[in-house]
Amino acid sequence: MHRLAGFFLLASPAFALAQVPATAPVAPVRPVTDSYFGTTVTDPYRWMETSTDELQAYMQAQNAVTAQTLQPFAAQDAQILDELTKLSDTVTQTGGVVRALDQYFYRDLPPGKSDARLMTRPVSGGSARLLLDPATLAEGGKHAAIDYFVPSPDGKYLAVGVSLGGSENSVLRVLDTTTGALLSEAISRAQDAEPAWTDDSKFFYFSRLQPMVPGAPASTKYDNRRVYLHRIGLPEDTDQAVFGPDVTKDPVLPKNGDVFVLPVPGTKMLLAGQVSGVVETPALWLRTTDRGAWTPVVKHEDGMMDFALHGTRLYIKTKSGANGAVSNGRVVAFDLAKETFADAHVLLPESSLVLSSRTGSGLAAASDALYVYGFRDGLGVVTRIPYEHEAEHVELKLPTSGTVLSADADYRRPGVTMAMMGWTTPKLIYAYAPETRSFADTGLQAPNPIDMSGVTTAEVQAKSADGTMVPLSILYRKGLAMDGSHPTLVEAYGAYGTSIPPFFDPSLLPWLNRGGVFALAHVRGGGERGEAWHLAGMKTTKQHTIDDFVACAQYLIDRRYTSQPHLAVSGTSAGGIAVGGFLTQHPEMLGAVLYRVGITDILRSEKRSSGGMNAFEYGSVSVEPEFRAMYAISPYAHVKDGAKYPAVLLETGANDPRVTSWMLTKMTARLQAANGSTNPILLRVDFDAGHGIGSGRKQALKLQADEYTFLGWRLGMGGFSGATTAGTH
Repeated sequence: MHRLAGFFLLASPAFALAQVPATAPVAPVRPVTDSYFGTTVTDPYRWMETSTDELQAYMQAQNAVTAQTLQPFAAQDAQILDELTKLSDTVTQTGGVVRALDQYFYRDLPPGKSDARLMTRPVSGGSARLLLDPATLAEGGKHAAIDYFVPSPDGKYLAVGVSLGGSENSVLRVLDTTTGALLSEAISRAQDAEPAWTDDSKFFYFSRLQPMVPGAPASTKYDNRRVYLHRIGLPEDTDQAVFGPDVTKDPVLPKNGDVFVLPVPGTKMLLAGQVSGVVETPALWLRTTDRGAWTPVVKHEDGMMDFALHGTRLYIKTKSGANGAVSNGRVVAFDLAKETFADAHVLLPESSLVLSSRTGSGLAAASDALYVYGFRDGLGVVTRIPYEHEAEHVELKLPTSGTVLSADADYRRPGVTMAMMGWTTPKLIYAYAPETRSFADTGLQAPNPIDMSGVTTAEVQAKSADGTMVPLSILYRKGLAMDGSHPTLVEAYGAYGTSIPPFFDPSLLPWLNRGGVFALAHVRGGGERGEAWHLAGMKTTKQHTIDDFVACAQYLIDRRYTSQPHLAVSGTSAGGIAVGGFLTQHPEMLGAVLYRVGITDILRSEKRSSGGMNAFEYGSVSVEPEFRAMYAISPYAHVKDGAKYPAVLLETGANDPRVTSWMLTKMTARLQAANGSTNPILLRVDFDAGHGIGSGRKQALKLQADEYTFLGWRLGMGGFSGATTAGTH
């Protein structure tokens, strides 16, 4: 440990002068003006939306400046990275557990490894066996990651998506689970392919992107997506297209969006689905005979969030209440052989149990019952609905209080497997046995020995601008003095109806142990309080998301957890709208900002490859009321010349398929040109990463160490001899 370690444990009230930062390259201004419904908007850095050598050089130079600026704190960064690595390496991390008959398939990340491997183990216990280490598929200096995997019904094969450099541009492979050998398949353009096997384990349906014509707009990437039927061992040019906008004449499908096909086990029936937007819910069609007609069974407006099959009975988790009203979610069911959603009857009516969230809720169909999980007052709930007596559903007594992360079952076997954790309770993976009505630890996830008992968690509410009370989770070390001196990081997301439940995260300890505070603002746009909470923070109501974020930060200042010089906010991906709105609307409140792979120029969002699908959440500039709301909150459009901005660290992965790098490079250039303060505006680029989903552990830990170092420096955390505050806006 270096000599600053003793000074690095407490926040310091006194700050030295800032280190002189490196000089960032100045981006050329080449303005382009657009007109929307009589409003003109000038974009000075539109040229960055096209990948060129000039843009790559700019990103390289900005990244070098960021590294140089943080270099005076290399010792602190190294110490934090060492702590994070040790915390991460305590036990093998297990996730994505799927059961096929009497075998588990899952990812694991052992200590010292950077990328998760694919493993298998008998349900009854015993030794685990390695199936695929993605490191063996790395090439061209880029690491490989496993994006998804689906076992065949007999468990003899896995359909596996693998991509390079965090790009999520999956290549679909087939793995023999007996030998661990990869078969001949290497099907490209298989991002989110959703493989679905036939009963005989010889074929699977999968979704595939169209080939991109050189020079085609990025926004056409998800046009004309097709579902193919593939027989293992045969070349891909023999695959048969069975569903898609340019394949299916009836129904007529939208050109842009996702499509999938799923065999109904034990029958010749096929279910096909289509969805155009990230918050649009899927429609389903049924085909009962080979090459027969597709019959609609579920409409987009039915609000289907998840579904499960038991025989021909379709169970649906829907966010649509009675008569189509907005609800916390219900579970309904009908028989595909003779009914549609219009004939469905309610199994679980709407209640205080939140089932409408995109995270923390779902369905799992076993042989004995349907298992439904959601949350109430932030804590996980699992309900068992027996098939023979659906009215006799019961909430199970869970082995621990906390978040139900996931649940999985095999329709041919009884019981359910699920993962649980809490703020201070480490993740374990349990199996429920209906015959004994009890849970048992599967042993798939070794108990994490890290002690979080010294951490206090507080669940409070902050009053937003319109009087709405917003949930706020706060974590800090016990005995913390409420004197306003503590470096505090507040995070928000607030999009897609996604909730962020309690999670066990030892990587917070280097921050908390140094006197820091971490808070999570459960702002509108998320799913913490059901679908109404989501609708109150999307499209024309998105300003609520920002107002809620600001209110939560103000709560922490008012209660003396922190003060303006010590306050930082962060937002990731769609959370970029929340953090960017906070930054541009209230820069005077902040000491620092982490802008993580986030949306910045919302008016140009539809030009991204996934932009059309995200318009269902953000709005579209082609619809005047939505444009007005988008323009009012767009962070990039509201950077003001001469405004005194806090220190900002913007982050991007060069291979990001979701929030393309130009979102962050444009915002960096605009902030640097406009900033009226001396606070640094920095851009960090990982050239072997994308949106973070496919990043390896070493990449993630280094990024987090850099973030803590940046925040420690800017917020006045003890041990940073060159620390400064942003108090002189």
